[in-house]
Amino acid sequence: MLKKWLSLLTALLLPFSCALAQGADDGLQGYTEDELLDMMAQLPEDGEDDNSAFLVLPEDISMPEDNVYTLLLIGSDAYSDDHRGRSDTTILVQVDAESKTIRMASFLRDMYVKIPGKGSNRLNASYIWGGADLLLKTLETNFGVTADAWVEVNFERLVKVIDAIGGVEVEVSERERTQVNSILRFYNEKIGSPEEDQLLTESGLVCLTGKQALCYSRIRKIDGDFQRTGRQRKVLEAAFHKVTQLSLAEISMLVLENMDAVSTNLSLSDALELIPLALRCKNASFDILTIPVAGAYKHTTVNDMAVIRPDLKKNQQALREFFHLRQDK
Repeated sequence: MLKKWLSLLTALLLPFSCALAQGADDGLQGYTEDELLDMMAQLPEDGEDDNSAFLVLPEDISMPEDNVYTLLLIGSDAYSDDHRGRSDTTILVQVDAESKTIRMASFLRDMYVKIPGKGSNRLNASYIWGGADLLLKTLETNFGVTADAWVEVNFERLVKVIDAIGGVEVEVSERERTQVNSILRFYNEKIGSPEEDQLLTESGLVCLTGKQALCYSRIRKIDGDFQRTGRQRKVLEAAFHKVTQLSLAEISMLVLENMDAVSTNLSLSDALELIPLALRCKNASFDILTIPVAGAYKHTTVNDMAVIRPDLKKNQQALREFFHLRQDK
């Protein structure tokens, strides 16, 4: 069961598989390694019946009231923890245990939207001005969506977590391989690594390292941001499938050794509440959406900035239908 729980989290957290790391005050930091392993040992081994009634959880943990949980995944363009950066990746993920579906909606960073208290600007500016909280408010103000929790990872952390799970398998075209290497050379120079370090030598179905997966997720020169968000979702799904292959012991150590890999407002209690949902999401299917949707935006220039101006009503409707939201949300 633990495998399924962490598999779900990994799929949701962009390879943010250790998203329980820097949560609220009652998060994992308050527990020793032995205590965490002891809690993991209380959970059934893989292969046992998928029935949440067998879970042994602390008495103060409440069970989710419905079958849906939503996470906001943020990938910042910061190279290290020294500064916040902009939200290079913004993906809203809904786990629907009733239908065993994981829905991922990507929001293009260059959309020109209203940012509460800041006027109007590109969507990714909201993160650098006010972090995850302001980004969430911006999404709710413009698109009528919100999330139960958020998770953020920067370039350095993303590379670390992808490498921790042994890389991810992704289908890479020859054009994409060329772009991966171009971006990777620049990234290596930026972080002080040898220019040729981990260059991708072949196309096709390949196992990408952390650096390679990062650079693959950033490609847009050969097409655009719409296609780039598709690559980011491919990395997400590949991470999900990769973790399902790990053993209970391997996943336990993965969490313990990478607890500092992400920033999140998920607490330990929050994470434990996800377990029953995860139990019901084995072999979940993936649905995807990109905002703005086709026919609901236009390219324009504002204050010498090339931006995308979305048709808010049409995109709100698309999101309501995609996430099965009520009209009043």
